[in-house]
Amino acid sequence: MGCRQVGHSGLWVSEVGLGLWKWGDPSYDGSKVGEHEGFKILDRALEFGVFFWDTANSYNWGSGNSERLIGRYFASRGRRVREQVVLATKIANSVREEHEEKADFTPNQRGASRLYIRRAVEGCLRRLQTDYIDLLYVHYPVLDEQGEYETPLEETWGTLDDLISDGVVYYLGVSNYNIRQIEEAREALRKVAKDASRRIVAVQNPYNLLERDGVSKEEGVGEAEFLRYIREAGIGLVPYFPLAAGMLTGKYREDNVERVEGHIIDDKLQDRYFTEANFRAVELLEEFAKRKGITLPQLAIAWLLSHEEVCGVIAGVTKMEHLEDNAKATSIELTEEDLREIDELLERAGVR
Repeated sequence: MGCRQVGHSGLWVSEVGLGLWKWGDPSYDGSKVGEHEGFKILDRALEFGVFFWDTANSYNWGSGNSERLIGRYFASRGRRVREQVVLATKIANSVREEHEEKADFTPNQRGASRLYIRRAVEGCLRRLQTDYIDLLYVHYPVLDEQGEYETPLEETWGTLDDLISDGVVYYLGVSNYNIRQIEEAREALRKVAKDASRRIVAVQNPYNLLERDGVSKEEGVGEAEFLRYIREAGIGLVPYFPLAAGMLTGKYREDNVERVEGHIIDDKLQDRYFTEANFRAVELLEEFAKRKGITLPQLAIAWLLSHEEVCGVIAGVTKMEHLEDNAKATSIELTEEDLREIDELLERAGVR
């Protein structure tokens, strides 16, 4: 398994990681993977060298169960295994107690205030059964109805800086931020940080072959401009939805969408992904992958890894074979000619 550094930091991650969104307790939280199968997949991941694991405190309807599953895994495997893993989680949302199916929350139980951040990280550590988080993201910019920050940025980033001083968080990142919001966060951190090493090292935004401009999280700002900005800022990109919610697995076809199950159906993303251009692009990309002797998911991950800004691809898996297939992508080299042909195929399909 190849490894890369996260932006201009000293943190290394595996090129192929694990997205643990649909992991938890399938009996009540909408997840797909429980502890029994999940522990086996996590063991196998470490055998492959897949040690970059990504979750969030509120995954699976605010249940917190993705973190709880990981915590029980660490408790069963010991400190040595915990120290192999680069663990990323995210905060901003409210989280229910275990086995609660609904709960009422006050405004202080979400957001980006000092009170919320402190309590949220305490909750993450408790559920994860660890005493530190390798990479902590602010899940999204917390804005009011007028589009202004609910909490002064100096309060948010001063609190996060304190968590580094406390030794419970090692690196900081943002998710679902556009260029302006990243720059505002960086400026706030420069004001409050205790030294220059306290910086934003990663951004987690959507990015895949079918939604390239979506990485910017801003209308009118394209893929190239966003990638140039984070490259110059020394921030690593961790793409989410690397397989376009399963569209780039090839499982969805125009003639089977009434019968197939999966993420797009479960989360009602049909309008976003089930377009004539996307179906055509998948057909053309799959033909290209077959000529290369690889699978479509491997092509999608290898294409992301062809970008120097990308440090690790956190592909979600619900079955062991998904992990084993994805892990092979790290050894695939796409030539400049391959990349040009991929662009041409996407243009022919009408995606670009």
